[in-house]
Order: sequence, then structure tokens, then C-alpha cells
Amino acid sequence: MSFTTPSRLHRWRVDLTGIRETSWPVIAAVILLAAGYPVLIWSNREFVLTVTQPIVNATGGFVQATLLVYLPVLLVVIGGVMLWAGRLRTRDLSLRRGDLRTGVVVTVGVWLLMQVVGVAVLIWTGSPVELNGTWVTGGALAAIGALVAQLFGNALYEEVVFRSFLLNQLRHKLQRQLTTAPRWPVLIALVVSQAVFALIHVPNRLVGGGLTLGQLGPTLLLLFVWGTLLAVVYYRTGNLFVAIGIHAFMNTPTMLVGPPDAGILTAIALGILLAALWPRLERFTGRTRSPDVDDSHQQPSS
Repeated sequence: MSFTTPSRLHRWRVDLTGIRETSWPVIAAVILLAAGYPVLIWSNREFVLTVTQPIVNATGGFVQATLLVYLPVLLVVIGGVMLWAGRLRTRDLSLRRGDLRTGVVVTVGVWLLMQVVGVAVLIWTGSPVELNGTWVTGGALAAIGALVAQLFGNALYEEVVFRSFLLNQLRHKLQRQLTTAPRWPVLIALVVSQAVFALIHVPNRLVGGGLTLGQLGPTLLLLFVWGTLLAVVYYRTGNLFVAIGIHAFMNTPTMLVGPPDAGILTAIALGILLAALWPRLERFTGRTRSPDVDDSHQQPSS
């Protein structure tokens, strides 16, 4: 995709002219917190589960430990570091109210298509078409709560930190430092930001996933590929809420019928489809818009 002429810029729907630049210390603080918080949580996993369990029980599983764990870091990293210390606005993080409708429509549409695929898989394999066991054993509140924890916790946090913040801020810095073709700052920023995204999952995979160091490489590579896909979805649609929805289903498919793996693979396939066919698919959401352009002055780096 070319970035050399304005006429082709619409292929990426994220334009840095509408996004303020923050300082290197703020970027470093976000990376350190993003890397350190998982270590803190996973090294005290049993304590965290013990503290959060009464709330989980009281809500029938609707409010889950994942959501409770991510709410504090959302407040500190996004509210404290990015917005307050970094002097950014919510729209600099692509959290725009005008994008919410499209994000909701796409997310609901993806979920419905996942259920269709789930039914098709059951029919293809000759299995009975019946309600997924997670809705029976854990209860509906717990099944819905797992998705809520992603949409308002894990997926929201990671999309803001690694896609709308780190990717765009690194791109800002590189565009001022590099005199090469405009595509290179984007590609370098993409690789670096998603490498960081993969690496911060190391504590989770070693402690929570029980992986050995030898098994870690392929897992990190897969996380890098997933992060890159989500970044491309965000840059092609210009809508972070779309990426949040896809991310949530990749983690927690919330299948009514059919195996969870079918839902995850469908979410990945639909993410690729959205990245390939946007903005043609945008008309089905009932809203179209031009690339992000903001006439406000960018904040200088300090």
C-alpha cells in the first residue's frame, strides 16, 4: 500500500495529522507499566483470584476476575499516563463516540456469523446442534461476563496501548527521524509495537499457560501475527472499536453453538476479510466517513 500520495492515503484510515504526539518519557512509562503489570498479576495469581472471587460469586460470574484486574490498569495507564501526563485526548487514542456505532454493528455482525459457522461445523461433523456446554455448566451470566471482560477490559486495554497509542506514537517519532519512503516509519512502528505486544504476554504464557522456554518462541510468533492483524484491521477501518470486537472474539468466542475453536478461526478470518475489503463493507454499517483528519495543532514532543 502506498503512502506517497494523498489520493492513496485513504487506504489507511488512520491519519497522524489528527493525532497529537506525546513525549518519549510518556511512551516509556506506558511500555514499562504494560510490561510490569502482568508480572505483578501473574506472580500473585492466587491472591488476585482470592480477592476477586467474592465479587465473581456475588454477580453470578458476570463480573469476572479478568475485568477486575484490567480496570485499575485502564485507569492508570490510559487515564493517568496517556491522557493526563501525555496530554492526549480520547480521540488521539481513536476512542471517538462517532465510531462506536460502526464498531457495535461490526462486532454484532461478526458474532452472528460465528454462530452460523458453529452450526455448519456441527452439521458437517454429524454432531447434534445444541447449546454450547459453557452456557449450561457456567451459566449464561458467566458466559456473557467472559465477553464483557474482554470488551471492557483485556481487549480494550491492549488495543488502546499497542494499536492506537504505541503504534501511532512510534510512527510519529519515526516520521520525524527518517528521511526514507513514508511507508517505512509505518512498517517499523508496526513491527516494534507488535513485538512489544507479544513480549508482554511472556509472564502469562510461562505461569498461566505452563509453557517452557522452548515452547515460548512459536507462541510469541503467533501473538505477533495476531497483533499485526489487529493493527491492520485498525488501520484499514480507522475504527479501534472494530479491532476491539475482533480481539475479544479471538480470546473469548462466546459460542452459542459449535466448538470455540471454530469461533476463533471465524473471527480471525473475518478480521482478514474486513482488512481486505474495507471501506466497501462500511456501507453495511450504515455509516461512511473519510480518513481521520484533524486541523487542531499537534502537541510538540518534549
